[in-house]
Amino acid sequence: MNLLPNKYVERTKSRARSSRVAVLVMLVLGTIVAFATHSRFAVNSASKRLTIGQARANAAIELEVDATSLKQNKDALKAFIKQYKSEAVVFEMGQLLSTITNLLPETMTLEELALDVVESSNGKGISGRLAGFAKSDEVIAEVVTSLQDREPFSAVRMDFSKSRTVREQQARGFKISFFIDLNQQWTVTNQFATAEDNR
Repeated sequence: MNLLPNKYVERTKSRARSSRVAVLVMLVLGTIVAFATHSRFAVNSASKRLTIGQARANAAIELEVDATSLKQNKDALKAFIKQYKSEAVVFEMGQLLSTITNLLPETMTLEELALDVVESSNGKGISGRLAGFAKSDEVIAEVVTSLQDREPFSAVRMDFSKSRTVREQQARGFKISFFIDLNQQWTVTNQFATAEDNR
């Protein structure tokens, strides 16, 4: 038998309902917080995995670029070796240089010696140039004549001769050009060169 007035009974019931609602709200908020925390952890984990994946992808791209570069260098080296092996070794360049220098008199100073492999209408050959200065035009002419009479040199000519001063002394600057036919096999020595038929 309830002896309390009705207003007190209703007030007590209202407080009980409010307490249950508060507990329910707290449970809902706790669930939301837990879900949000879990979601944040999941997002952080996904971001970390994405960063690692991007780093690995970048590393893979760099490795691919390096591999491509190495392959290109390898192909270029192979092409160079193939071209080098395909070139006929006509004679020892050291012997050719020795032959040229032995033709130069003491009164001539060589400042430039160039030997360029060229392709012409007559085939492959070496275009050579000698430049420097000498005591006189007569000395230069003697060298030109010596080259003209010596194999494997051909088309020997003096391109120019001009006056110049060297160590306060008058001299003659010069440029001599010549051609060596590579379609013919040459045996060069320090004294002479002989031609052999290609077989």
